[in-house]
Amino acid sequence: MAQFEIRAREGLARLGKLQTKHGAVRTPLLMPVIHPGKAIIRANEMISEFGFQMVITNSYIINSHEKFREIALANGVHALLDIDCPIMTDSGTFQMYFHDLPKEEIDPISIVEFQKEIRTDIGTILDVFSAPDVGYEQVERDVDLSLERAKMSVGIKGEMMLAGTIQGGMYTNLREKSAQQMGKLNFDVYPIGGVVPFMEMYRYTDIVRIIQACKKYLPPDRPVHLFGCGHPMLFAQAALLGCDLFDSASYAKFAESGRMLLTSGTVHLEGLSELPCECPVCSTTTADDLKALSKDERDAALMRHNLYVSAAEIRRVRQAISDNKLFELTSLRARSHPALLEAFETMLEEMNLLYQQDPMAKTSSIFYTGPETVNRPEIVRFHNRIMDRYPYWETDNILIFPDSGGRPFSESASTIIDFVRKKPPQNLIVLFLTPMGVVPWELEHVHPAQQCIFPKKVDSNTLQIVENRLLEFLKSMKFKKIIWFSRESPTNSILARLSEMTDVMVASTASEALENVESAEIKENDWIQRKLRVILRYQWGEEAAVLADKGNLTAKISKSTGKIRYVSQDGHILFTMVPTNGLLTPTFQGGIELLNLGIDSRYIVRIEDEVREFVAKGRSALAKFVVTADSRLIAGEECLVVDSEMNLLGVGRALLSGEEMLIFKRGVAVNIRHSRDT
Repeated sequence: MAQFEIRAREGLARLGKLQTKHGAVRTPLLMPVIHPGKAIIRANEMISEFGFQMVITNSYIINSHEKFREIALANGVHALLDIDCPIMTDSGTFQMYFHDLPKEEIDPISIVEFQKEIRTDIGTILDVFSAPDVGYEQVERDVDLSLERAKMSVGIKGEMMLAGTIQGGMYTNLREKSAQQMGKLNFDVYPIGGVVPFMEMYRYTDIVRIIQACKKYLPPDRPVHLFGCGHPMLFAQAALLGCDLFDSASYAKFAESGRMLLTSGTVHLEGLSELPCECPVCSTTTADDLKALSKDERDAALMRHNLYVSAAEIRRVRQAISDNKLFELTSLRARSHPALLEAFETMLEEMNLLYQQDPMAKTSSIFYTGPETVNRPEIVRFHNRIMDRYPYWETDNILIFPDSGGRPFSESASTIIDFVRKKPPQNLIVLFLTPMGVVPWELEHVHPAQQCIFPKKVDSNTLQIVENRLLEFLKSMKFKKIIWFSRESPTNSILARLSEMTDVMVASTASEALENVESAEIKENDWIQRKLRVILRYQWGEEAAVLADKGNLTAKISKSTGKIRYVSQDGHILFTMVPTNGLLTPTFQGGIELLNLGIDSRYIVRIEDEVREFVAKGRSALAKFVVTADSRLIAGEECLVVDSEMNLLGVGRALLSGEEMLIFKRGVAVNIRHSRDT
């Protein structure tokens, strides 16, 4: 079983750790392809000079050459390549396709046994490659034969990690069939094969559909390898779709034809007067100097350039996942080529998997990159959760405040906020209408309400989506009057459409807007209870919201920001608020209160009793000890960890989804923040 664990995530991308016999590697990772006989850049240079963690070579080529075979059998493939880092070996599937070799050229069982004998870290089965132009019936036969070979191979892998490749050509239903059947077998890595011809023909949209079809059915605790994906312009999008491993022979193939890889595409050296790169090769020479080199020297220099660019991009992808910036990086890369942008838009059409896996409780800012921004998973989830959990659906007055969201609402709408604090929700609801959608005043500080940076002018597609979200919200409301505070904001243009559908009272100043709200005062600090009720319900559902009605609950408010700092009961702090995302984190006593209120089971994780004392002392709850977890639990949510008798042991942030907690056998399920004995 693959020793794979998740450390951080965004969308379907995983910042992970894969343990092999030759050490652990960080994912997403890129493996340069090493030819054992004609590598201009040696394997050990790949590690020392370029920072790669792992390489891939071909067991068929090694087995076909007596000199290579003898060294590998006697001393191992690591001795053959003269490195001590993890090595993956391919089986020769692509060579059989590319060179049109006869079926009997490679025996599927013998090649797996050979990979075991040369002591590779990760071997690969001999699957059947289906070209893009092959008909459906033939591709289906290829899939069935690959599955037959997979079943034979997985039983003989021994201690070697083995990769089971998903095939199916361009037919998504065959990809789904292959992924479903292969996913039931005990493979350690799942490569998605047969995509190189699609890349060569710039059919990136087909690649997106292929990845999406496969990811639906592959086990989440195993890394996914996109075979042959070696161009850096595609790494970000493939990672966002859930690919963990990549391999590249492109650095050599492109160099041999005088081409340079860039994150924005490919350029021909012959057409350059300047070198558009800051890598060590390009920063120490000129285009003319490179052209003047001999063919071998020029190839070596271009290979180094291609490797530097590729290695930097995969590091950039890992950092982007850590910073929750991968969606933005993908958006930028997608605009490098029309075919890549089309693929990106295709990905946006089927976002369910991204919505399900994208974590809660992010803290990073969101920069507008185009019309796709308003459909980012965290923004869509914010809207959907409001529609599902906002408690105040009946009021006399709805005041709509168009806002760019560029500054805290406390600055742009201080008069409005001071006013709404004095009113009960039955009298007044304030909605900030930003380019990400509707933000009820009570959730003004919850991510991503004030973390989105939009320009002063927003595209029409975004405005249409915002309009739809506003209308959906209003359709659920019972109200007497809508007051629109007309002001300079991208979303102010929605007023014209809204006025066509219903009566709207338009005001041009705050005083004019507020004078239309009938008088109905509340106690000075009741607004805190109102806001707490909404936040508690937003995070944990209606059961938790009951806590806001307890008379002995008090809150400490920051004088500088107006945000809740912490919530206490009888002198004991129950919740603190994360200032960067506006969400509550329970203390252990807060967890007790939530448990006593009968919080929804989706927020409760039960672990084995044998480790309860470790968790009670503040140790992380590991996935392999999780007994029950609700499939609705989202990574990033605050949850309660209990034993078999429902005794609370600790509270913390889920690192995995509930479904993943029951599948993963390695890594942390819940990072404990507060525990019984600490």
